Amino acid sequence: MFAVNGPLRGVNLGGWLVLERWMTPSVFEGTAAIDEYGLCEAGSEEAAKKLHNHRETFITEADFIWLKDHGIEAVRLPVGYWVFGDEPPFSGSIEYVDRAFGWAQSHSIKILLDLHGAPGSQNGYDHSGRAGKILWHKNEAHIIKTLSVVSRLAKRYAKHPALLGIELLNEPKWTVPRRKLLKYYEAAYKIVRAECGEDTWVVFHDSFRPRRWKNKLRGSQYSHMYIDTHHYQTFSNKDRRKDAVAHLQHALKDLPNKLRKMSSRHPVIVGEWSLTLDTNSLDGLDKTAVAHATRAYGATQLLAFQSTRAWFYWSYKTEYGGTWSFRECVKKGWLPKF
Repeated sequence: MFAVNGPLRGVNLGGWLVLERWMTPSVFEGTAAIDEYGLCEAGSEEAAKKLHNHRETFITEADFIWLKDHGIEAVRLPVGYWVFGDEPPFSGSIEYVDRAFGWAQSHSIKILLDLHGAPGSQNGYDHSGRAGKILWHKNEAHIIKTLSVVSRLAKRYAKHPALLGIELLNEPKWTVPRRKLLKYYEAAYKIVRAECGEDTWVVFHDSFRPRRWKNKLRGSQYSHMYIDTHHYQTFSNKDRRKDAVAHLQHALKDLPNKLRKMSSRHPVIVGEWSLTLDTNSLDGLDKTAVAHATRAYGATQLLAFQSTRAWFYWSYKTEYGGTWSFRECVKKGWLPKF
């Protein structure tokens, strides 16, 4: 098994094989598409060329070399249920997953495969592949299809030296009935175990309900079963009303308490986090003070993550940099070179 001394340091390769318009606006330029489904459904030759060029250039081996040089040990790789190319109008991307595994092996980086988008959408957000209605849990065929994709991914990479684990589903919305989600997690766990053996990490997302899982998916029958929680302090109205000091206090006290409680029940990973705060939280601060606050916010979160098994920054890069880009954060000195 891959040995971890302290939290495994990682980044997400977001916006590459699962598109998000805000991360890579150039791919969507000239279209009205709000998600990958809409982009592919339009079926224009120009859009297809842009998508191909994006996949060829957005992440390359040079990025894995940079990550290794900067102390990153793992990547969380989002893929959609359309990854194998058999879900029109989507365009498959399995050859790029193969490339990523090859680069990861060459540079001693591990991969957590993350099923980021499921048929019918598990959360209604664009990063599920198709924004709008949440239908994943309302049609048994969707769940069966999702299990099939997990099985195919597990079979394909089970013996690959770079495989760290498989995350069964990214961010199912809190409105998805827990009993249905639990049933899916239990079935998917068995599939991964059957294909990959006992040492591969199997990761389930907390569905933004971390306390609801304390007595589930644990015990000797769930070896190497990790719970994923995502930490952001920028999206809610409550977050927007906090100033920088309040955000630092939350990251120093409330966040570590939450993670320690979760860790008493399951091994925990923080599958997504960032240095991003709402602009309202930084009002009144000059450029130097914003830099100090951003750096401090990163340090307090990293301190809180010491009780976890791994963290993965969202995301490695965007087209425009900023705090959503790990690479930019390191360049600016907001995060250290690990």
